[in-house]
Amino acid sequence: MRFAVLADLHIGRSIPLAIAEHRREAFERALTKAVDAIVAAGVDYVFICGDLFERRTLRPHMVEFTQRELFRLVKETEAKHGRSIRILVIRGNHDGRSQSDALDYIRHPLAGYLHVFGDEDITYDDDRIHVVGLNYYDQIDRAFEEKAKPALVKGEGIKVLMLHGFVANYNDVPPGDSSLSLDQLAASGADYVFTGHYHKKCEPRKLNGKGWVATPGSTEVYDFAEEPEKGLYIVDTEGPKWTWAPIEPLHVMRQAKVGNDRGASPKWYEAEAVKTLRGFVDELHAQHKQGYIRIKLEGTLSEGWPSDVSEDRIRETAQDPLLLWVDVDTLELNLPPSVARPMAENTDVAEYFRDFGGFAEEIREVHGRVREALEEEASTKTGLLTATQREQFIVDWVHRFEAKTFKEVKP
Repeated sequence: MRFAVLADLHIGRSIPLAIAEHRREAFERALTKAVDAIVAAGVDYVFICGDLFERRTLRPHMVEFTQRELFRLVKETEAKHGRSIRILVIRGNHDGRSQSDALDYIRHPLAGYLHVFGDEDITYDDDRIHVVGLNYYDQIDRAFEEKAKPALVKGEGIKVLMLHGFVANYNDVPPGDSSLSLDQLAASGADYVFTGHYHKKCEPRKLNGKGWVATPGSTEVYDFAEEPEKGLYIVDTEGPKWTWAPIEPLHVMRQAKVGNDRGASPKWYEAEAVKTLRGFVDELHAQHKQGYIRIKLEGTLSEGWPSDVSEDRIRETAQDPLLLWVDVDTLELNLPPSVARPMAENTDVAEYFRDFGGFAEEIREVHGRVREALEEEASTKTGLLTATQREQFIVDWVHRFEAKTFKEVKP
């Protein structure tokens, strides 16, 4: 038998919004390339391990596109290889919840080639394989013990576990996130464990005793800090033999850092950012590809303010049709040591913003109310207010700010 294993296609992703159409195009193209690779390989089963879609609400053409590509996969495989293919899909955290599931878009009574796992209906069986599909759960370890492990014991044939979650000491698990251990997977009795949620490709690993685990990663670069190696696994169960089918990202997506811990002027950061941007444009021309970049400025200013770094001037230096978007992030720039910070308990916020005249008193008032709300209502886990709690302050601040007129004071 032959399997195709992929995950995290995120059809419909449109972040950053400034280049939304380019991003949507990239993720849709990745699905098309994946279908081409699977048809060429001639597989019997396709395992999609969660996050087929980016969100619950989608534009109709994205749903139609996805349905059409999955149907093409079935028909072209049958025509080329004479095989009746089955596509098995689990729900990821981006696909929604059981009560509001984006996978409802692709379910259809006439789509007999497609099996979408539910929260209770977690098994698929035929005369060759027994598959347990575990949808996304915040506490995947608990869901595995309560649902997946008992279901794996009951089946016959090759046993496959699909899940959307992290595997410790195989994936790099973010602090505080739930995960499964390799020992848990080894003891499950599964011949194959295919996982999504982790966007980086991981080499297949043999589990203790029997069985294999594999994480294919995402099919397109999801965010700026991700590595560009994307694709899916083709698995021949005789052996088994693992073949990587690469998918080249449509665009070059890069995060670059410009830093100086010893302290430098805004002009220095600006010049280094320009140099970085021009180098990126040269790289785009060498690859004959379009791309986007985020330049993170980190370190300490020797003078001035982060706002003194002109993002407009940085962008203007590299106007090029291949450069689709530039973001200059100054959030990690520290103020010079001599500049007082309003975060300190003993700092007079109004004095800090005295150049705003009478408006400084209003800033002090809003600042005080926010501090009180954080002390009394902030989440004990994140230290933040909820979106609803923040909204009242945002509305109030925008109303106050828009009611003022500020003029630059010339020396």
